[in-house]
Amino acid sequence: MRAQADAKRDRGRGGGGASYSREVLGRLVRILVHSGHSPKTLLHEFRDICHGLKEPARTWDPTRLAYFFDLPHVIAHWHSDPQYLDSRGIPIPLSLRAKGPSLYALIERVLPQEDPAQVVRSLIQLQGIRRTGRRYVPSGRYFTYRRTVGRIHGLSALLGMLRTVERNITGKTEPLFERAALNPSFPVSALPAYYRRLETQAWKFLRSQDGSMQSLETQDPRGARVRLGIGVFAFEEPILERRRSERHGTRQAQPRGGRTRRTRPARSQP
Repeated sequence: MRAQADAKRDRGRGGGGASYSREVLGRLVRILVHSGHSPKTLLHEFRDICHGLKEPARTWDPTRLAYFFDLPHVIAHWHSDPQYLDSRGIPIPLSLRAKGPSLYALIERVLPQEDPAQVVRSLIQLQGIRRTGRRYVPSGRYFTYRRTVGRIHGLSALLGMLRTVERNITGKTEPLFERAALNPSFPVSALPAYYRRLETQAWKFLRSQDGSMQSLETQDPRGARVRLGIGVFAFEEPILERRRSERHGTRQAQPRGGRTRRTRPARSQP
């Protein structure tokens, strides 16, 4: 478990955010080197890139990565646990504390390691829940991260992708699912409509997978645990126009006089 060893070593050095940054950079560099990039060239390029950047105004807090990654799990359980649903399957309004179902009880069940009061403040700030009278209800099945929190959530997805890609290209352990559908010449004018259809289909897929993971969450209560994530994303890259000779092969030189020389087709051997 190289990542865990690096994190333990970095904590011993007192570097609060070193474990995350080291893992991201380490996995990315190893992927590039395995793909044929020179480590020496990568070192120079990385120095040039960092040289042009300013120091951040806020210091990285590695604990926020897992914290914001786990927050949606509260909303997911609110929409699926029969104890927190009415007869129509709709999440019931919850008070902060109560003898029966309450928001604090839900949080303590889903995220027992977190402070319920802090989780409530975060969910309100992220507009994941809203207040109706003296009770709270979820704003929707999912909520969207914005600004700094959005970047933190994006980093968790990035790290997850790097872990999967490195694991699969090394072939040292059982590969994880990693598939992509690519189209080399997609019309830009069709992107808006395609993205709308993709979003609808992706939400249905992710919702079903979320429910499937929740149904398996109670199995093997004493066994080892991992954070399991499934992501769907689209990416665009420009088409690099190559010269015609590169696309169709190098043309043969024309003979002098402007005439083309005809060649007889080769005869097949009996």
